[in-house]
Amino acid sequence: MGKRRELYRKVSSKKGRGVRIKPSLCFYHPKEVYEAVTQNSDVMKWLNFVSNHYSPPPNKKVLLIFPCSNEKPYHKSRSYRILCKTLDALGNQRKTIHLMTISEPFGLVPEEFYENKSEWHDWKSEWYDCPGLFEWWCNKYDQPYSQEYVKKSVECLANYIAKFLLKVKSRKCYSKIIAFIRTYSSQLKTKDDHTHRRIIEKAAEIANVNIEILPNKRLISKIVKKSGRMAWDMYGVAHPLAQEYLLQHLKGVLNDAKN
Repeated sequence: MGKRRELYRKVSSKKGRGVRIKPSLCFYHPKEVYEAVTQNSDVMKWLNFVSNHYSPPPNKKVLLIFPCSNEKPYHKSRSYRILCKTLDALGNQRKTIHLMTISEPFGLVPEEFYENKSEWHDWKSEWYDCPGLFEWWCNKYDQPYSQEYVKKSVECLANYIAKFLLKVKSRKCYSKIIAFIRTYSSQLKTKDDHTHRRIIEKAAEIANVNIEILPNKRLISKIVKKSGRMAWDMYGVAHPLAQEYLLQHLKGVLNDAKN
């Protein structure tokens, strides 16, 4: 526990931007993440809420799933400020996009809860830190890494998200679902650390729902060729070329939805 508290003090506490990172919502290795999604009351309450009780706002055409940010709350992080500028460039069509964050260990977090208080969790004042599924992080901070518990965590979160997907599928809430996440490494390979992709692919398979998972290898190769591998490794989907691609892709999707 002493090492855990030290990790929290030095690393996790710095990630809050005007909010508190709650120690009991910090998970530093795969077994802790798995225990969070199967035993932690705060986490399980949220997962059950989104899966079984939450209804998306009306008149949304596209569900856009975007990765959680290192800094909390999401909308104050660099990647989300960049994303917001991209979505604002859609003008009035922005209101037809429903943004949700994919998170370990909280599954899906709708944009309505980025700032507003809810009866299910006080997102406004207390947030979380969960780097525990990343092998590089565990190695860096001397935490036990287990592929078994990574897989179990991925499967558990995928099952919760699949329930949400089945619900919105039956209600025909969206005409398109797009996941704009880290799909490949800068070497154009899939990695076990790409947990968002693994979760979404598994959830889509369980629910038999088509999710367009982007960006593709061609775009990542373009970013690497122009700016180097570190550009993709550091900035990922927040890279300017990735955001320009997302903007044009959303415009095309929304245009098709009109026809």
